[in-house]
Amino acid sequence: MNALTHNDLNLDEEMVFIFNKGIPGFEQYTKYMFIKHDENFNLLQSLENEELAFIVTNPFTFFSDYEFALTVPDREELRLTDQSEVGVCTIVTWGDELSSVTTNLMAPIVLNTRERLGKQVVLVNSGYTTKHPLVKSKPAVIKGDEPRASIEP
Repeated sequence: MNALTHNDLNLDEEMVFIFNKGIPGFEQYTKYMFIKHDENFNLLQSLENEELAFIVTNPFTFFSDYEFALTVPDREELRLTDQSEVGVCTIVTWGDELSSVTTNLMAPIVLNTRERLGKQVVLVNSGYTTKHPLVKSKPAVIKGDEPRASIEP
């Protein structure tokens, strides 16, 4: 697979999000853009390191009861003044099997969609995990002589 180059992105400044403190573990990279993959997943692509991209998803697609409150310092850092400016995604870890795909609900990426600012926020005492399964396995259901299995989101 060839590395993605910035020329391939047709870079539009309106699509760039600034992470002033980077993403934990990658603090030196502060400029990112979203690249749509499909209806559930996007890539959060670094514009400073073309080999750095995160698979992200909208957590509310998989977890309708997901919720958290931002601290005042986080809201101030992101310059959030209205809830309509807020976007949320979480980083996905892809596994060898569908049942091992997880997402980090403990540290969502919060976006100010108007100001084009982003931050990965670590939720303290939230009860969420860094490796929350995206799909739940259901036990096999035997119908006749044929075993059946299904996976639900």
